[in-house]
Parts: sequence; structure tokens; C-alpha cells
Amino acid sequence: MIKKIYKTSGLSILEALVSTAIVGIGFIAILQMTNFSVQSIDNSGERTKANFLTEMIAEDVIGSKDSFYKLDLNDPDIKFNNSTGEYEKDDKPLDNFSRYLSKTKWQPSLNCGGNTTGNAAQKKDNIYATQQVDAPRNKMDKWNTIFQENRFLKCKSSAEKKKLQVFRICRWKGGDCDYTADFVYDEPLYMGRVEMRLNDGKKRKYLYFQTDYKLKK
Repeated sequence: MIKKIYKTSGLSILEALVSTAIVGIGFIAILQMTNFSVQSIDNSGERTKANFLTEMIAEDVIGSKDSFYKLDLNDPDIKFNNSTGEYEKDDKPLDNFSRYLSKTKWQPSLNCGGNTTGNAAQKKDNIYATQQVDAPRNKMDKWNTIFQENRFLKCKSSAEKKKLQVFRICRWKGGDCDYTADFVYDEPLYMGRVEMRLNDGKKRKYLYFQTDYKLKK
């Protein structure tokens, strides 16, 4: 019998290098996609947490709208003035939570990326460890502890800011009103705005909500 001998040849060095390069490029693309996916999941989680914390601030302000800054509601010296329709102490009108926030604003000092943009508070085991006599300060202390210590949200740089502002809206100009609006017929309307800057300040979230509104008596 005559055996047929087939000529077999292997891969050349050039072919091996080209195939290795193609496979390497594929692995690099896969790794980049994996890294992008992980970053997307992380950013999505941060935005979800920011939504919950934003709603928490709004609920705290609305729930404590009738509380007075630095005063206990059980203080016997607090009296209601029927002529002005306001609560007073020592013949001086008192600022409830919304009125106080309209005169100032809340913005914590954040410790972002290892660079302190203010005097960041030390870590606390219990965010409710310090209790004040008034609800407004208790709420703001809780917010400061949560955001200053980066307990829930990551802070990459000083471009990421968190703050709360309340605007006093009246029908007529004058006083300490920030804006005028024709739809306000009774007492001044208080509108709050929570601002969250995430992802190195590139992503912004705003929440507008009504903090207080009283009808004329």
C-alpha cells in the first residue's frame, strides 16, 4: 500500500502575534465595559440614596414647621398675639422652622476626597446622641452628621454640595419677602429647595416643596 503523506504546516510567528493582539484587544474592551458597568451601578446607587436623603430633609422641615428655633414648645412664656396672628415671647415675634430657614440657609461643611471644605465633625456612633430642646436644631444636627461624615453619600470633591434654601413668597412687595406672586392671597408662602450635587458636581438634583402656608384668620 502506498501511504499518502500530507504536508502539514503550523502557525508562523507573525500570525501568532496578530491573533494574540486581536484577543488582547477584545479582553481590553471587555474590561473597559466591566469597569463602566461598575461605575454606572455605583452612580445609580448614589443617586437613589440622594433621592431618599432629599425626601428626608423635606419631610423633616414639613413635619417640624410649627416648631420654633431654639425654643421648647412647652415654654410657658410663649404667647399667641391675636392682633398680629403670630406667636411671641417677651413681645418679640418668634421664627418657626420655615421662617428661620428663609432668613438663613443650611449647607454642611463636607469632607470630600480627603480635602476638608470646612470643619468636618468627628465620627459619631449615634446621630441622635446630641438632643436639643427644639426640633429645628435636632433636625439640622442630624443632617450635618449624615452629610459631614459621608455616612451614606460618597463625596469626591468640593464641587459636590448639599444645601437647603427656603424662599418667602408674598403677594405684595416689602418686608423680608424674597419674591412676589399674584397667586398668594393669604399669609406668605414658604417654598423650600433642596439641592444635591453628585458625581464630582456633574449631576444635580433639585427638589422644590411647600414648607408652610397659613390662611388669614
